[in-house]
Amino acid sequence: APNLNLVVRGTSRSFVFRYMLGGKRKEKSLGSANTITISQAKEMAEKFRVGLTEGTAPMTPKEVLDKEVRADLTFEDYAEKAIEKIANVRLWKNAKHKAQWFATVRAYAIPVLGKKKLSEIKRADVLAVLLPIWSTKTETASRVRGRLENIFSYAVSDGLMDFNPALWRGNLDRDLPPASKIQQVQHQESMPLEELQEKIGCFYPATTRTKQAILFTILTASRVGESVPARWDEIDWENRIWSVPPERRKDQKPYPHRVPLSDQAIELLKSIEKKGDHIFGVSEESLGSRYTLTKLLKRLTGTTATMHGFRSTFRDWAAENGVPDIVAEKCLMHTTGNAVVQAYQRSDLLEQRREVMQQWADAVFSGVSSAA
Repeated sequence: APNLNLVVRGTSRSFVFRYMLGGKRKEKSLGSANTITISQAKEMAEKFRVGLTEGTAPMTPKEVLDKEVRADLTFEDYAEKAIEKIANVRLWKNAKHKAQWFATVRAYAIPVLGKKKLSEIKRADVLAVLLPIWSTKTETASRVRGRLENIFSYAVSDGLMDFNPALWRGNLDRDLPPASKIQQVQHQESMPLEELQEKIGCFYPATTRTKQAILFTILTASRVGESVPARWDEIDWENRIWSVPPERRKDQKPYPHRVPLSDQAIELLKSIEKKGDHIFGVSEESLGSRYTLTKLLKRLTGTTATMHGFRSTFRDWAAENGVPDIVAEKCLMHTTGNAVVQAYQRSDLLEQRREVMQQWADAVFSGVSSAA
């Protein structure tokens, strides 16, 4: 049969299909003559010849099967392997860098793309990941896009995708405004961590009740309605815990919410002179004054950031630094999971949150050498 050859090397005999493709001579092994018959070899050779006339390179049944299995790979299956490969190729020395890639992909991409086959992911799917956060968490969204582009570029190289749907130029730039322009025009309710690190000198040293209240709220990632009316008897100095009573819990749980206090939070509290039951001199009854705190914040920092925005800053930092979702949500006193999950997940994960809150305080104060 044309193109079909029996190659004998010593005692081994195998069928080989020889052909020309792109001006180059190539050959494809069909298998040992001990495992396939001459008629099977001729049938395969005929299929290969037909395929060549249509521009398709010859593939054995095993190769076809391998390709089909690979075509079923989901984004979730592939993404983590790709990140590991990227880390190895780029010789990342900082383990935290790889953890940040994993964390952002898990937090933002996998909920949307996780179960989709790589071969089926289109531009619209990538937009479904990015659009909800492009204008509100622009810096994080831009990083997610770049990381997806890298992952998909490996998938294209591996023959699992025909096109990279996360490319910016001539692709996503048709639907998403440039990140740099958004950051110039958007109202910065949430202050980026880098800016907070620069502005921390506006509140530290905390020499006034206003600065003390702002700094305590930032360090505990709490709501103003929880932090500003805090009382001294809510502080457990020995165990370094602040207990927010049920009446100030937004989630209406009938028990106190325990907030682990970082070294910096403890240092701040120790620096405050006790002038009554309330740490910052504001009771629940006089909470109307809490609404002026954001005005004072804007005046101190010269930004449009809000007090509540610091909780978003914390959440973005947590996602970028590999903090598990459930731990980050409990740090923010958010309800986690459905009723069944909550029934089994009774722990408030205090010790895990203690480590996270210390890391958060260290990040906030990273540019202040005199902080604890």
